[in-house]
Amino acid sequence: MSSYIRIAVSAVLLSIIAWRTDWSIVGDKFANMDVWLWVAAVVVLTVTMVFSARRWQVFAQELRFERTLGQYCAYYFVGMWFNLSLPTSVGGDVVRVWYLDGKSGRKLAALASIFLERLNGLLVLIAVACAGVLLSPIELPWLIQASVWGIAGAAVVALAALPIIQRWSFLPEERREQMQTVIRLMCVPHVVTWATLMSILVQGAGVVSVWLIGMALGLEVPFAYYCILGPMVSLLTLLPISVNGMGVREVGTVMFLAPLSVHEDSAKALAFLWFAANVAVSLAGGLVYLFGAFPKADEEATTSEESDNGPVDRDSDQGREGQYQKAA
Repeated sequence: MSSYIRIAVSAVLLSIIAWRTDWSIVGDKFANMDVWLWVAAVVVLTVTMVFSARRWQVFAQELRFERTLGQYCAYYFVGMWFNLSLPTSVGGDVVRVWYLDGKSGRKLAALASIFLERLNGLLVLIAVACAGVLLSPIELPWLIQASVWGIAGAAVVALAALPIIQRWSFLPEERREQMQTVIRLMCVPHVVTWATLMSILVQGAGVVSVWLIGMALGLEVPFAYYCILGPMVSLLTLLPISVNGMGVREVGTVMFLAPLSVHEDSAKALAFLWFAANVAVSLAGGLVYLFGAFPKADEEATTSEESDNGPVDRDSDQGREGQYQKAA
């Protein structure tokens, strides 16, 4: 979707939210909130960046990208900054591809590592929502249950379809080989185990951060329900219809807290503070970008001789047919 349309959708949603909000209630919630619990939520979100960077490193190392964990953390923080500052949900990922590629001519391999890292995190996010439904101490409306299980079913079908898509004859042979490599990496035991462990820590910490914000506002919401609220609202914000999920996050939070009889304006206060916590982490990424000792993403990159932006499953010193060069 065009960036201008996203901006327009966000503006319309936020205008409607502002018009329907009793700001005296929101102001009262802010005035009486426990600030230190919100700060704790920011700290937890910051720590998740390290786990996310480690998850990315697991896939990237399997694709023979050698970087330190500190570099992956820096790139991840910078990506968060660009996700915030650009009117697109993929701006940060593009920057991360640029940094990981490092002018090696292997942009497709760098993109594959980020795709796998995102996919692993998405699947665990859905699994957390499913666990929340199973562990919920209250009876959930059928619509919420149907939404969670429907998304989980769609994810299973999509995963099962990948090997079938990889065999489609109308895809160029090179692209089929690249998809085969991605599918193979998804089945490497030690890679999947480590990446999934990191994703569990990331998504679990994400739920904890929202719970802390709810506690700061004095909301009486069971922790298990945040396992549904956090993932489902996060999935809604991934829809490419607004800028950084603005407007969508607030509407989703109100919708999912309504069954617990949480006042609409209290739910909006939670959504505002949730977004503010993410902004705080992203601003830290801006500092890393400005003062980090690595090239800036607006510098001109050296173009690769390979028209496909490099191979997925080999090093830059391999032959064009994908065979490692033998030592003399």
